[in-house]
Amino acid sequence: MPNLSRNLATGPVAAHVFETPGTYTVCATAFDGQNTASRSIEITVTDPNVVFSGTNTLCVGNALPVQGQGGCPANAAVLQSNDFDAAINNNIANRKRILFKRGDTFNANTSSQLDVAGPGLIGAYGTGAKPLIESTASGVGIVEFSRSGLTINDWRVMDLNLDGNSADSFGVQFLGDAAHHLVLRVDIHHVKVGARMSPFVADALGNDTLWDAVGIVDSTITTLVGGSGGNGLYVGAQRFALMGNVFSDSTGAEHILRTPNIYKSVISHNSMSTPASAKHVVKLQAAVFGVSPSTFSEQIVMSDNKFTTGAGAAWTVTLGPQDAAENEKVRNVIVERNWFAPHAGQQVALMIWAQDVTVRNNVFNLTGTSDKRAMIIERRGIEPPPANVHVYNNTFYSNSTGNFAPIAFATGAGMIARNNLGYAPLASNPGMVSGSATQGNNTTNPLLSPAFMVPTPAAPVDFALGALSTSINAGMSVPVFSDFFRRSRPLSGAIDRGAFERP
Repeated sequence: MPNLSRNLATGPVAAHVFETPGTYTVCATAFDGQNTASRSIEITVTDPNVVFSGTNTLCVGNALPVQGQGGCPANAAVLQSNDFDAAINNNIANRKRILFKRGDTFNANTSSQLDVAGPGLIGAYGTGAKPLIESTASGVGIVEFSRSGLTINDWRVMDLNLDGNSADSFGVQFLGDAAHHLVLRVDIHHVKVGARMSPFVADALGNDTLWDAVGIVDSTITTLVGGSGGNGLYVGAQRFALMGNVFSDSTGAEHILRTPNIYKSVISHNSMSTPASAKHVVKLQAAVFGVSPSTFSEQIVMSDNKFTTGAGAAWTVTLGPQDAAENEKVRNVIVERNWFAPHAGQQVALMIWAQDVTVRNNVFNLTGTSDKRAMIIERRGIEPPPANVHVYNNTFYSNSTGNFAPIAFATGAGMIARNNLGYAPLASNPGMVSGSATQGNNTTNPLLSPAFMVPTPAAPVDFALGALSTSINAGMSVPVFSDFFRRSRPLSGAIDRGAFERP
């Protein structure tokens, strides 16, 4: 969400990208409501002008670059070319930093192979628009990390504009064993898949682990094409960070984000919208295949995102198997501080076919949606039955007529719903929690105003509690120690009901 700094994170899994050279101290603190334990970790960020000094850097432009001018580092090697893949593939063995001139256009008729050991960097120099890479390749990645049979680590791809020209291609693709890679500020569009890390490809290539320590940060993926099999991202990875991105419009393909298997991962501060008809913004599953470390998708934090959807998609975000016939297992997921604003055709904003899930401090605006349902917890098929799904301090709202039934526990043991706030002034049949769950201090009558800061709220900040709100100090003690804005809970007296603590 734009209101929160990415220099601070909560939850058991976190990630950050440092860009400026220097030494940084990262503080990790564990808090159980009474006791605190902290540890400091020192991070050193090296200067790329030192790491890639001299002719280890190559500047590429449509006109011959000049060393030390226009952003091209002094003493760098220079190349006049408009051929993106040739500039990389013919020079990468000796030039570990290859920079393309901003404002120039480059062609790519095959994949660019990052197939030598890092550290390495593909990026831009100068000022102006990102270098535009016009690809005519088909069936390959415009940029590919590693190749079959190779283990290649430690590369960065940044500040590029990758145009697939509506071909059957991938923006970036991971092939052989690889770890410690970063995609930063890259715009990808008119491709079949924006970023592909397929564990099935890994398995077929004989890789024995998921791709490790990969980040896709501050990038955009838009206008997906190619129909079946096309996704904004198709990701199987461990220690994966997806942060600060904008992903939209896979109407010409399928899902915005599909994760066949992820482990110890962070999905935070992203805006995701408009999948294809009957597809999802997020499809977080756990496909069964032959690579390690886990047969579960688990230990995942999904926080501070904005999830919206397109017409026809029944569910915005799903946690669990792709269908009733697959034993795909998801567990240990935290969903917090997200903004769900589903499309009018939406049935359910968050479907949970998983175990050990905590849903806290989210805001769901269900106005205009077909069923006015925020979340359903149920068993989809042959996967383990849901268990220990805890729903704390969320805010649910609808300003349209019809039913209002935000939380439904269809089955499962260890279910809890506490301190949730609901308001649906026009509902004809309002409710809050259905099914079997331990409940406490949820809204009892959603027709009554909780006195939001804005009477008819639209943006997340509008849902903060006004001074006269009956939800102030109306909650009970739960393991939620901050609110939607990361303010401490409680600030005074008892914890407040809903996603916002009154300051």
